[in-house]
Amino acid sequence: MIGILVLVSVVSIVVIVIVSASCYLLKRVPKIASPKGNHANSSFSVSERLILEENGCKNIPMREIYAATNNLHLHNFIGQGIAGKVYKGVLSNGWQVAIKHIFKDGHAETFLREVANLSHLRHPNLVILRGFCENDQDCFLVYELCDNGSLSEWLFGKLKVLSWLQRLKIAIGSARGLNFLHTNDRGCIVHRDIKPTNILLDANLEAKLSDFGLSKLIDIGASHVSSEVRGTFGYVDPEYRRNHHVNAAGDIYSFGMVLLQLISGKRVLGLDVTMPASLDKMAKALTKGGNILEFADPKLNGDFAMEAFEIVLKLAISCTADKRERPSMEQVVKRLEKALEVSARSNEAYSISFA
Repeated sequence: MIGILVLVSVVSIVVIVIVSASCYLLKRVPKIASPKGNHANSSFSVSERLILEENGCKNIPMREIYAATNNLHLHNFIGQGIAGKVYKGVLSNGWQVAIKHIFKDGHAETFLREVANLSHLRHPNLVILRGFCENDQDCFLVYELCDNGSLSEWLFGKLKVLSWLQRLKIAIGSARGLNFLHTNDRGCIVHRDIKPTNILLDANLEAKLSDFGLSKLIDIGASHVSSEVRGTFGYVDPEYRRNHHVNAAGDIYSFGMVLLQLISGKRVLGLDVTMPASLDKMAKALTKGGNILEFADPKLNGDFAMEAFEIVLKLAISCTADKRERPSMEQVVKRLEKALEVSARSNEAYSISFA
């Protein structure tokens, strides 16, 4: 009897050892990926992914993201925003791209907004969203690369200078892109963060609106949607700050501030911290009894048509006026095209006089 008890005890111990060892080994064996791959933790359903693919927005494998950016190497780093860092890279198909690395914790909504609002949009003055990628912790947005960086770099950098005609063409391109958003078939898409940093320039200095992380879609027939105030200080519509109503007028105000920067080369707020003055107030003061030429960017060296300068200045001021007095983006485009026409005539007359 004692022998049987001993045998049972030994067998039990052996079984416990074998089970414990098996559990330990199973933990060390890497899990085989599910057939869905990254899709298992995806923000998009299979049908949504198919629609995105049809729109030319591809689900790019994580390994290709890291290969394109040399494992997010510092040498590939080209900028940083609130939601994450941006790297340049080259995909396996040869596309030169800008890849935004977004941390899912706290910024997942930015990722979803960009993919939802930008993936199906195609316009010469909107940056193209080539694809996306995500896992549990990180999201990546893959855009076409704009070789000449942002408008901000050109306006405020010391080594880059834009001519008057180049500035007008950038303004027109940006306005066309914004008008396209506001008159979209799905409804009015409000960008909510129009500023020089979010206007990119391609190899031909063609303007492309970027960064749709704050964008909102207003259904057809609706006048606005309500939201907490978001945007960049100095570009946010005062009326939006008061009533929290998101609508196209907010983008028009922001665009007016950008126009003022294009012609003046100034920041939205003066550097005198004791008496900070917004750019729109400075411009309005000059039109009421000052010399408006004082508002022109010194880098222009006076090389612009005065009539065209006045058209753009007055247009910018009207964009930053009370909401009821602001023009639509379609009207803005027409006024800017008029300024370009005047400038072209002036340049032609100048060339003929020296022929």
